[in-house]
Amino acid sequence: MAVRAWIVELVGGLRPWQRAALVVCLCALALPLWFAAGNTDRYRQGQPAVTEGFVDCEWDGPCRGAWTLADGSRGRGRIDGLDFTAEEELVEDIPLFGGRDWAVADRGTLLRHAVAQYTVAPVGAALVVWIARRRSKYNQETTALIRRYRTPTP
Repeated sequence: MAVRAWIVELVGGLRPWQRAALVVCLCALALPLWFAAGNTDRYRQGQPAVTEGFVDCEWDGPCRGAWTLADGSRGRGRIDGLDFTAEEELVEDIPLFGGRDWAVADRGTLLRHAVAQYTVAPVGAALVVWIARRRSKYNQETTALIRRYRTPTP
């Protein structure tokens, strides 16, 4: 019951636009969890792979290419984690980790990104609730002061 009273006090002390901002911020914090779940799934479901032919890397962007997975199937698409210059694009048989439509140069990158994304959500939620609680308390104190000074004294 105490938790519910705390939430009611928090939301009750916020102005309507602050309530909307609180909901939007908390919903937006679900996005890192979505990406973290995707990285975790890729970490678990991916396979070792080797590039087929040459890799095409943009000057300031991602690399694209084709690869053969450990089960013999082929994949094609973006390869994250390769930072090649023009002469290094001629390298063949680069070891990768991937699936049919994605690949990374280092499997550990997926795990590091997932851990970071799983960490962002609770830290962000705590920060959003802390800010909302301070605003709520400030709004309640201000409202109490306004009421006290507006009421006529006997």
